[in-house]
Amino acid sequence: MDLTEILETYGEQVARQWAERLHDEVSNGYASRPFDELLATTSQASEANFAAIAHGDFSKIDAFIVKVCKLRLEGGFSLSEVQKAFEMYRTILVPILLKELKDEDLLDALLSLNSCLSRTIFAFSDYFLNMANARLIEKQKKLDEDLKAAAGIQQCLLPQKEEKRPKVENLEIEWKFTPSETIGGDIFNVIHLDGDHLGFYMIDVSGHGVPPALVTFSISQTLQPQMGYTVRKKPGFSPDYEIVPPGEVLQALDTEYPWERFEKFLTVIYLIVDVRHGRLIYSNAAHPPPILLHVDGTFELLEKGGTIIGLGGILPFEEEEKAISAGDKILLYTDGVFEFSDSKGELFGEKRFHALVKSLHGLRIGAILDGIVQGIENFAQGEKLQDDVSLLGIEFKKRDQDG
Repeated sequence: MDLTEILETYGEQVARQWAERLHDEVSNGYASRPFDELLATTSQASEANFAAIAHGDFSKIDAFIVKVCKLRLEGGFSLSEVQKAFEMYRTILVPILLKELKDEDLLDALLSLNSCLSRTIFAFSDYFLNMANARLIEKQKKLDEDLKAAAGIQQCLLPQKEEKRPKVENLEIEWKFTPSETIGGDIFNVIHLDGDHLGFYMIDVSGHGVPPALVTFSISQTLQPQMGYTVRKKPGFSPDYEIVPPGEVLQALDTEYPWERFEKFLTVIYLIVDVRHGRLIYSNAAHPPPILLHVDGTFELLEKGGTIIGLGGILPFEEEEKAISAGDKILLYTDGVFEFSDSKGELFGEKRFHALVKSLHGLRIGAILDGIVQGIENFAQGEKLQDDVSLLGIEFKKRDQDG
């Protein structure tokens, strides 16, 4: 079957499963709605998605957004509940596509699905927020709750808490995140590419609040391995997948997120660590360069790459490979860790930040991050941070002799 036939064949099944999961998994708001109402809504949404994915016709989705935004906003639903409900469509349809399609047909279908949902979720969010802003005076308390819920979603996109984090042999991973507003434009995470390789990314979108947070949400979904940007399927080969090099990943993001779409500066660092063989490869899209801190206290800046994302490939995204040894550490960060001032207006700056990192080199990575945060707080002396502060640290442990 081709994509159109799949959507037609499985349409009713997807709509029913979607309604059941909305009722059971999303929130009390959905659980309290009659199932027949939810089924009618998901059936209409499925038809709208079919027109968009199969024929590029978003008119039914636009009409659906107007109807559902009014229904859910007046029903007291939060933006985060509606976003989660719509994103659930992807989790239902992807396994069907994986079962029915292969090779380029599968990749094209996944790209069409992702493009549809990215556009829809952004349009949905914009419309929802415009309606909420129109009622700002009488709905201020509710809007604050929505922002807190959105911050909760953003927190879910960060690496897992330690007690839930999968154990990775030879690596210790720690992170810190402090948004300057309730929600912000920074995001980072760890991607399990296969048994030997991990991907690490950090993204900084200019601005604060909901718009940049929505951009980071979209990109974090795009970088998930099943989306085909970081891991590419190769049916018939052994192994039947290929890890996409960092330069190609950034090039794909450059195409997917053009400047004209958001009119925001977007920087990204993406690196892949080969845990078994002790190597890393990275590419940097105008992001503050990560620090490779060696056990003797010397450090290198990982600067190879290209321009900010969205400029249409005016320069290639160069890559660089590095060998890593036991005791080495990598520190990823955004410019919020040094672009802030104290009460006298003195800038913390990169030079002071690098000196602080060097002074902490003998500590474990978690203690290093704690020391950086303490150094920032000591310098700021209670002043409000002007930007998000994001830190992601990686420490390389002694590898097995046979590794």
